[in-house]
Order: sequence, then structure tokens, then C-alpha cells
Amino acid sequence: MKPETLWTLVGTSTAIVTGVATRQLLKRTSRRHLLAPPVNPDEPGVRWRDALLWGAASGVTVGMARILGWKAASSGMRRVRRTRRGQRLLARIED
Repeated sequence: MKPETLWTLVGTSTAIVTGVATRQLLKRTSRRHLLAPPVNPDEPGVRWRDALLWGAASGVTVGMARILGWKAASSGMRRVRRTRRGQRLLARIED
């Protein structure tokens, strides 16, 4: 496996996991404190304000979490590449 492919797998999977986890956390905390997230913004009972507020809040929060996850994966890969043990492990995977 090429190093670029390995990095793409690690970085993308970390970003996806952090994004999904953050979205679930945001749903739980918003139900307790501010507002219930609209399940379907097209329903007649959902106000424009609530739908737009939820979309903006979830988009910004999940985007920031994905970037933080990507950066954490990047620094982890750099740390692994600095050690001999990590270099041997990556050599096995990359072959």
C-alpha cells in the first residue's frame, strides 16, 4: 500500500468518526438545553429559524471536529514515523 493511500485511509476515517460522534453529541446536548433538532425541516411545524439555526450550528461544529480529527491523525502519523518501531510497522503495511 502506498504511503499516500495509507494516509488517506487514516485521515478520512478519523475525520468521519469525529464528525459522526460530534453530530450525535450535538443532538444530545441540544435536546437538553436549547432546542430539539428538526428531524425533517420540510415538516409544517418546523420554523425557518429553527431549521437554519440547527443547520448552521451542526455544520460549523461538525466541520471543526473533522478538521481537529484530521490534524490529530496527521500529528499521530508523524509521531509514528519518528520511531523505529513505527517505521517498521509502516514498512510492513506499505509493502
